[in-house]
Amino acid sequence: MSVLPGSPGTLAERAESLVASASRIQRAADDLRALAYESTGRSLDGIRERTAQVARDLDRVHERYQGTAGALTDYAVALKAAHDRADAGELDAARYDALAATTEYDLLVSERRLERLEEADAPAGNIGTAENDVRSLRSTLGRREDAADAARAEIDAARRDMDAAAEVAIGRINTAIDATNEGFWDAVGDFFGDIGDVLGDIARWAGDFLSEVYHELLRILSTVVALLGVAIILLLVYSLLALVPFIGPAIALFVTVLLAGFLLGSVLSDVLSPTPAVGRHERSDAERGSHKGQPADLSQALADAGYVDTLGWAYDADGEKTGVEQTVISVTRVVDADGVVRWRVVLPSTQEWLSRLNGDQGGVHDLDSNLALVLTPALRSQYERAVLEAMRQAGVGADDPVMLVGFSQGGIMAGTLAAYNDDYNWSAVVAAGAPIDHMPIPATTSVVSVQHEGDPVPMLDSVVTVGTDGAPPRRPHWTTIDTASPDADLGIHGIHNAAAYDETLRSQIGQVPAGTVDALDAYFVGDPDAYGYQQSYYGWSE
Repeated sequence: MSVLPGSPGTLAERAESLVASASRIQRAADDLRALAYESTGRSLDGIRERTAQVARDLDRVHERYQGTAGALTDYAVALKAAHDRADAGELDAARYDALAATTEYDLLVSERRLERLEEADAPAGNIGTAENDVRSLRSTLGRREDAADAARAEIDAARRDMDAAAEVAIGRINTAIDATNEGFWDAVGDFFGDIGDVLGDIARWAGDFLSEVYHELLRILSTVVALLGVAIILLLVYSLLALVPFIGPAIALFVTVLLAGFLLGSVLSDVLSPTPAVGRHERSDAERGSHKGQPADLSQALADAGYVDTLGWAYDADGEKTGVEQTVISVTRVVDADGVVRWRVVLPSTQEWLSRLNGDQGGVHDLDSNLALVLTPALRSQYERAVLEAMRQAGVGADDPVMLVGFSQGGIMAGTLAAYNDDYNWSAVVAAGAPIDHMPIPATTSVVSVQHEGDPVPMLDSVVTVGTDGAPPRRPHWTTIDTASPDADLGIHGIHNAAAYDETLRSQIGQVPAGTVDALDAYFVGDPDAYGYQQSYYGWSE
């Protein structure tokens, strides 16, 4: 799709149609004029006058059509040239952005190498060579950034050319219309044209409105079912405790009410909080050092899910973790050789479990938002609202294909967005250890869900669906990999584990249909058509 609006081909076809119509109108006017002047007899005078008047009216209509057709034909040529210029600029910008990103990485490596040589008092010759490498890479980076800016300037210039050509075309059309004002029929045409515009606006509004209503109804229905499941569980808790002789009904009721209050307080604490302030997250040296690089294909998608869990932490003087200060997500823009832009958004799992007891530490990927996502999808959590804001800041377009990746709570967040939100084009969900089987994710979204045998988290599907769900869904767009964890001997820690799920997807990628793998590989830098990528991180705190 071109970066500029409008379709030069369609416009050219419309202009040709107007030219043909003008020609037919001119022939009709000539035929009527011949009929008027070749007729004889007084009885035909009235017919002759009316025929001549119609011919004159057709002449004016012909001028109008011919003027409009000429203006549109010239504008179609200018629009095509502007599109070609803008498309070339977009490709160049993507290419130089990718080259700049690669150069920036090479520069970082060279600067660190120079620092190590200086710290080690290396020979002057080695240090001089390293300094030359740094200077050269800085110069190259500057040139490539300048080239990318120049390419974007070409897009702006093409847009200005298009706007200028449109102004000229509009002026010519207005002149043709003003010079051949058809009075009553103009008013009739304008009236029906306005009605058409209004009906079109109403249709678009109705479509958007109904889409929003549909997704809200899905959220509400899922929330009602989930809360019913919780109510049944609370009733079972009360019943079981009441049967214990030394507890009895009174204490059982107290414990049940306390548990219900805890759940309600956790959910309300999250959904009633304002949307956090979202901004770019600059990774520390330690965070950069633990990154193992870009995933090359679908089989490596979950590597980043484990990595984002390590971001946003606070450390004490001894290097020990003291708490999670921020929720950090990864947003990667992948451009293919044809200029198609795809996005991969990686979401972290729960890292704060005791916020109800020792206060919120900062990150929103905590127990509160976890419960809100699972139990009340109708009430948007801080996590969901912040992710959407981060995507807006990253420049994700409403129609751009987006892949969501997440482990545990990250997978729940991915499924929730794909099932209940239509702000973006959710093309794929890759989730691990997440209860998403019950979610009404549309068939337009490819789903790959990895579940380890014995993992209690995916089993939460039975809670939020009141036990009505059975085996993992068997749908054409949905693949569930259900197998034993490679670290099952470590117990629950080895079963519900991001690294273990990463290993499982790598080894079991053959369970995903080949067509799905080929389509989803396009979201990664290892795809043959990948032209470049740009990865950014966004963070926020409560």
